[in-house]
Amino acid sequence: MTASGQYNLALDNGGDLQAQVIELTEYWICRARQVTGSSAGQLPVPEVAFDLRGRAAGQAIFARRSRETRIRINATLLASHPREMLDDTVPHEVAHVVVFRLYGRKAKPHGAEWKAVMRAFGVDPAPCHTLPAEPARQLKRFAYQCGCDEPVWLTSIRHRRARQGTDYVCRRCGEKLRRAEDDDGS
Repeated sequence: MTASGQYNLALDNGGDLQAQVIELTEYWICRARQVTGSSAGQLPVPEVAFDLRGRAAGQAIFARRSRETRIRINATLLASHPREMLDDTVPHEVAHVVVFRLYGRKAKPHGAEWKAVMRAFGVDPAPCHTLPAEPARQLKRFAYQCGCDEPVWLTSIRHRRARQGTDYVCRRCGEKLRRAEDDDGS
């Protein structure tokens, strides 16, 4: 049960967590309609996917042209921290959907409108979760040189782009980065 005390799901009774997330998403959208006076057309229930990986607990996706919305949930964090995900992450992501549908892209992601929706939900408007999470992957790093004494490290993604012709510059000295000579040459 959240701070609002308005829903009760059977977390300990073997309930399917993903089904509970979908049910809660519908609940919070209905709650947002009540709070904002919006219609089902203005605030449709978004699709929920459980394909998010890495450190993010949840993510709201907005389609520019169609204005359709989706919520992605980290299934690993849901399994390991179900109460926090149900109580905090689901309303957090639904609030993003509500703000996007009502205010568009002009509203800041964790701005005043989002905080107002979270408060209306009775949930603490914290912009980030505090759950322990491992990154989805560890990127290899490659040393680059510039005018500074210390090397600059680029991830494998930026290293590949640099090899394909993208130029990167040092944030400190502004000089173009070049591959460090003592690196292994890959």
